[in-house]
Amino acid sequence: MKRKVLIIISLTFLVALTYLLFAQNVELIFSHKFHAEDVEAECADCHKATESKLAADNLLPSMETCYNCHDEDDTECSVCHKDPDNAIEYPRITDYIAKFSHEQHVSDKVMCSRCHENVQVSENIFDKHLPKMANCLECHTNTGEENFCYTCHSHGEELKPADHNLVWEKDHGLAAASAACDDCHTKDYCLDCHKSDNLNHEVHPLNYVNNHGIYAKGNKDNCYTCHEEQAFCVDCHQKRMVMPRNHSYANWSNTTTGGGHARSAKLDLDSCMSCHSDAQGDPVCVVCHSK
Repeated sequence: MKRKVLIIISLTFLVALTYLLFAQNVELIFSHKFHAEDVEAECADCHKATESKLAADNLLPSMETCYNCHDEDDTECSVCHKDPDNAIEYPRITDYIAKFSHEQHVSDKVMCSRCHENVQVSENIFDKHLPKMANCLECHTNTGEENFCYTCHSHGEELKPADHNLVWEKDHGLAAASAACDDCHTKDYCLDCHKSDNLNHEVHPLNYVNNHGIYAKGNKDNCYTCHEEQAFCVDCHQKRMVMPRNHSYANWSNTTTGGGHARSAKLDLDSCMSCHSDAQGDPVCVVCHSK
């Protein structure tokens, strides 16, 4: 019995939803393109947004707004409604964002089309031209600022995307290759987790500490994606006493002739400087040779 009731409720809901979607797609007639190009109407002629300080404000034009240009007595309802006898009201968007001031953006001389892209060429009234995060971040770039998100969003609002679930930490690498992570996260946010002393962590495969040199020689640029400074490699190698094999040879260095390292330096100084260099200070050679 319960199953039959659930099926009936589900079917009723689907029928109602289908009707609403169908009605919304065919009922109203309006062309932004015609009004922008042929009539040369400005956005503010219909949408009174210049003094709006809240995102919840209803900025959709009323019938009275339309009658500022269209004669109320002579205009047929069929001009805007395909079914004048069952005319519906355009559904308002009430859950877009918590805080937004059109007044501030108008004062800053931001063009409507800068945020509401392609609205001036739209011929379907149900095209929603609401700005995406990427649009906002073209101007609002200080994403690392504390409480940056709450400039527009309310505290307590769920800001995490639906796909950021329990396995997201493990699987986000694949999505990061194509997703716009920087809409919310700065580069430093990623690097704080991915860099540092993590050769034995999940960022790199097992045993990476022992064979990462092979990868580094084959594709050093890939390493520099996260480890931007060579000092990262040098600091680790020095702490762990990791050095080329010839550095342990007898007579590698002496104060009389210089030893093996002097000959190697003359033959390939660049190889020496790959480790013994400091962009912020004197070359390591100077530490001994200046004396």
